[in-house]
This record gives sequence, structure tokens and C-alpha cells, in this order.
Amino acid sequence: MNNVLTRRGAVVLRWLRRWYDRSFSGTEPALCQMSLLVTAMIVGLELNATYWPGLPGGVLLILGTLAILELVLFLARWILRRTLGHGLGWLMSLLTLYYALARTVRRGAGEGWTWRVYFFAAVVAAALWLLTASFWSLLRHHRIRPTVLLSFLLGGAATAVIAVFLFTDGFDDHYIQRYLALAPQPPATLAALEPSLGTGPYDVETIDYGPEEELEAGTVSLTRYMHRDTDELSGKYVDTYLDYSLSQVPLRGRVWYPAGGENCPVLFIAHGNHEITTESYLGYAYLGEYLASHGYVVVSVDQNACNMLSGENDGRAVLLLENIGLLLGYNEEAGNPLEGVLDPDNIAIAGHSRGGEMVATAYLFNGYDNYPENGSVDFDYHYSIRSIIAIAPTVDQYRPADHSVELEDVNYLLLHGACDRDVSNFQGMAQYEHISYTGQGDYLKTALYIAGANHGQFNSLWGAYDQRGPFSSLLNVESLLSEEDQQEIAKVFIKVFLDVTLLGDDSCRSLLTDRDTCAGQLPETVYVQCYETSSFVPIADFEEDSDLTTLTMDGVVAEATGVTLWTEEQINIDGETDQGTHALRLRWAGQGKYTLTLPGLDMTDSALVFDLCDMDSYSVERGNLSLLDGTVAITDATGHTASARISDFAAVFPILPVRTDKLDFLFDTCTYKKAFATVSIPAGDFVGEGETVNLKEVTEITFTFDGSGEAAVDNIGLEAISVSEN
Repeated sequence: MNNVLTRRGAVVLRWLRRWYDRSFSGTEPALCQMSLLVTAMIVGLELNATYWPGLPGGVLLILGTLAILELVLFLARWILRRTLGHGLGWLMSLLTLYYALARTVRRGAGEGWTWRVYFFAAVVAAALWLLTASFWSLLRHHRIRPTVLLSFLLGGAATAVIAVFLFTDGFDDHYIQRYLALAPQPPATLAALEPSLGTGPYDVETIDYGPEEELEAGTVSLTRYMHRDTDELSGKYVDTYLDYSLSQVPLRGRVWYPAGGENCPVLFIAHGNHEITTESYLGYAYLGEYLASHGYVVVSVDQNACNMLSGENDGRAVLLLENIGLLLGYNEEAGNPLEGVLDPDNIAIAGHSRGGEMVATAYLFNGYDNYPENGSVDFDYHYSIRSIIAIAPTVDQYRPADHSVELEDVNYLLLHGACDRDVSNFQGMAQYEHISYTGQGDYLKTALYIAGANHGQFNSLWGAYDQRGPFSSLLNVESLLSEEDQQEIAKVFIKVFLDVTLLGDDSCRSLLTDRDTCAGQLPETVYVQCYETSSFVPIADFEEDSDLTTLTMDGVVAEATGVTLWTEEQINIDGETDQGTHALRLRWAGQGKYTLTLPGLDMTDSALVFDLCDMDSYSVERGNLSLLDGTVAITDATGHTASARISDFAAVFPILPVRTDKLDFLFDTCTYKKAFATVSIPAGDFVGEGETVNLKEVTEITFTFDGSGEAAVDNIGLEAISVSEN
């Protein structure tokens, strides 16, 4: 039997060999050239955005890469002929093409070396090879054979379909519309927000500062904080392109300010890591012009000197603080166009991407007298920074003295898009958790996770594609919010945050704690909002110990019934990034209850607040979509009970099924994005049956979840009602 199978196999192989010779023999040179050309285009386009933007640079980089590949292939074939007697050029070019395609798919899809990366790269390579071989056989060898014609048609059709797939914007899966339909109440509006929805009453002036600019500025040395390796190619390139070393980094930026304005609150904003060929600091003009028209001064700081480096976030912080000092100097300089324009006691700092991480570090350094990594380096800043804004930030890329950045008594606003493919996880929540309040003063931290928002559109020069070069062809941008809508969200939330924390204007404060009060005035998408004020008193933040029954507040005892899982665990973002907090995790089927027994808690003039996150991806996979809901009940010492439905106070959406690359649509997969939403229930809104609950002596709080599901709960506590209603 084995001999028969062997003979039949040999016959099949001979037939295939004759068929190939009759149809495609002599096409190997064309296949080699196609493979090298496509590889050169992939590599050239990857280098193009970073090192030489524009069409001329792209063409020259592709041609240069092609020349190098041709030389390498020639030498490799010569060596193989001398050693093996066969050049194997077609095999080497095929492997080169396949690796280039697979690497592009892997980077574009944002995943590891998975089977679907290998499969899609193989399909693309096969289509290109089939089209090239059949075309060359027809054109050069005049083989008008049915198999050659059919191969040409199939290869051409497959290549055309792949091209349309790769070089169009992608697909919209409409999940945002389906989620919004889960909470169909009429969108509310807030009259006090109307003046913030457009250009303000002030004319806007713009002025640049830096070497050879209208306002002359000097340089600062950052060599103590970061290093540019000029022994490596990228370091040499940066050194040449920027034409200055880290010992002479220019203080440079652009200022937008209200014409005729005096003593205006000021926002300093800094970009993050991007190609140094882009003047990224100019990409916040939309924000600068808008805020300046409403009476703010906005300073956008050039931090290109810190880009294409790693471990440089402390240097970014020092550079920002040096720019703050420079501008405050202009403010006191007689005859300077900015004389008296800035209010030195009313400063906020903002950052995007690595800049979003950096602003927390800058605030930390601002309060220090010495550099944490070397106490012989003195700091003497101590500016009146009152608020921090982080836009799609990284976290913990720099850890002062190997500690996370922990801040106290400062206002903090966090904005992040669920479709971010640069900082793909909600990393800023780790910094959010590392901000604490002593209870002295009025402070607020608030976080907003925005469905449909990406990384780059917060900067008008970065755009919809969060990756450059050939990798962007795999990104799905069709389902993104428009740049106009994404920037409108940033403008309105940032302005209201500054109004509240710098000006003390609380008329629109509810936007930062319950954006549903303004839903009809914001771009339509799913928002997941989390917040905490300095009046918050924790009952359970789940950080105290590993005993499930003991909680933060003394004397409180916890019990769970009807659940299949009850843990207090470290919360990770998408299973990858530590969010910096422990939380309660419950899974139930039928009816799950979590009860806190209290030693007589006074809830008068308070709201019960807690952070809630749906963790049930299985229901979303099955298309069983519903808001995470349940009942919260309070009981007093005499046994009287009142309750409230969670959905009456907040819409807690299912876990977000996000598709940021086209392979997700091709293979019907997604990445589940999760974020906590804060629920606030005023004590007076709990409804009882019969006698009124005594809010001065609440002895039990019970959370009841119906049906089946899984959720995380964090930061259960009380908040002063006067703050929550402002």
C-alpha cells in the first residue's frame, strides 16, 4: 500500500511540475523583482514618515531600499551558488516578501505573531505572486493558455479586493448606535453650558517665542535628565535634524491670548512622542484659539527635543517647568507684549500622550527642592499650578526613585479614546488612582472614556491614523468620531474643568460628574465617566487587606450571597496594564447580593457613590445587550428600608466591543474595552415603603444584581451632597 501511495504521489508531483513549466516557467526573475519592490515600498514608507516626509522623500527612500535589497540578494545568490550550486533567489525573495508583509500586518493589527497574521500575509503574498507570474507569462512568454488566463484573472481580482480592503477607511460596526439605544431617554441640556459651545467674546492674539522668534528665548540643558545616543543611527539623525544637542534645548512655543486681556488664567500644554519632522506643538491651535476667545491664555510648548528617545519623561517635565518660568518672566517684563496678561496664581498644565504622563511628573517636581534621581540637582520652581489635564496619557514610563507618581490635593481631568491605537489601554486611570485627597479644600478628579475617539485627533497635525507608514493600512478609521467632534469634546470638557478649578465657576460642574445632564449638547457617542471629589469619605475602597469581609471603614463587615465569584483583586486594563487599584469583583447567576453591615452611618446631606464596571464579555459576544442594572437598598437601625435603581442615576453600559483594525472585521473579532462609571445616589432619593428611613443611622447597604452577569465595584463611599449638586 505504501509503495502504491508513493508512486501515485510521484505521478502527481510530475504532473504539477509539467503544468508549472508549461504555464509559469521563466517567471522567477519577475517574481523576484516584484518581491523586492513590494518589500522596498513597505520599508521605504515606514522610514518616510519618521525621517523624510513627503513624496520626494518617500520615492528616494523606496529606491534606496530597493537598491540595497538588490545588492543583498545578488551577494546571497552568489554565495549560495558557490556553496550549494543553486542561487535560490526566488526562495529568498519570497521569504523576504512574506516577512515584510507579516511584520506589516502584525504591527497594523496591533497583535503578536498570531495565526491570522500569518494567514493574511500568506494570502496577500499568494495573490501578488499569482498575478505577477501569470502577467509575466502572458506578456513575456505569450502563453495564451486557459490556466494562465484564469490565474491572471484570479490573481488580479484577489489583488484588487486586497487593495480595496487595505487602502480604504474600513468599516463601521455601529455598536455605538446600538449602545446608545439602550438608554433612550431624551438628551438633556444645560443652559449654562451654551456660552461654552462656540467661540467666546474675546478677539485672539497669537505670538511665538523662541530663538529668532518675536519673543526671544534662550536654551536649557537637559543632559541631567535624558540621553541622546549619537553613536546610533537614530541618535545621529535626531542630532542632525534638530541641529542642537540636549545641552542647548531651545525654549520654544506659541501663545494664544485674549486681546486686551489682563491677569488671565493660563494653561500650558505639551505634546507627546511623535515624528520630529512634525511641529507637534502647533497641533493644539484649535484649543488655544477657543480658550483664548473665552479669556484664557494658552501656551503650547515645543518638546520635540525629547522625541525619539526613551526614559525621557523627567526631562519633559523639567522642560515644561522651564517654559512656565520663561512665560512668567515675560509677564513681569516692562514693554513685553505679554506684560500683565498672565495670572501667575492661576496655572493649569496639560499634556497629550507621553506629555499626559509628564504633567503629573511636572506637578510633582514643582513641589520638590531636589531632583529625585540626584539630590545634588536643585529645583526651585514652586509655581501656582492648581489643575492637571491628561489627554490619552502613558503611565509609569518614568518612575521617580522607582515610585509611581502619587499626588495629593490637586484637580485632575483625564480624557481617553476607546479607539486609541497608540496608547491602546486606559493607562491614565492608574494615575487617576494615585491622586488622593486629605479632605482639606475643594478638589475634583474626573475621567472620561470616549467611544470612537482615537489618539491622534486630539492633535490636528496627527490625524485619524495612530500609526504611520504601511501599518496604517490595517487601521479601521471608518468608525471613528470625526476630528471636529473629538476636538469639540476636548474643548468643552477642558474649558468647563478650567472654569470650575481655576475660576471657581460651578455653573457647569455637572458636566464633569454627570455628563448626562448635558448629553444633548455634546457629540453623540458613548461616554463612560468616573469622578471623585475631595469630600469623598470611603466606606470600601478594597485596598485594606486580603480579608473579603473587612473593609476600609472601621466596623464595616461585608457578605456576598447568590454569587459564583467573590474576590477583591488588582484591576487590569484589558488584561495588560495595572490600573493601580483593587476592586470588588462579583459574578452571579439568578440574583447576586453584596451586603455591607455598618455601625450606624450618618448619610444626612450625602450621596452614596460607587464606581461600577460591567465585566461580562460573554453576553456581548452573544448579542445580549443591556445596561448593567440592579437595586441599592439602605436599612436603618429599626429595620426600615429604602431602595433605588442604578439605571435611574447612571447608564452603566456593557463592556465596549472595539474594532480598531480591519482584521477584526475580517475574522469577526474585537477587543473588549472596560472602564468604571461613577454612580451617585443622593440619600434623599432612596424610596421606602411605609415609614421613612432614618438617614442618621444607616446600618446596612445592599447591592442586588438580577439575571446573570459579572461586574467590578470600587470606591463605595459618601460624598457631600452640596458638591454633587453644584
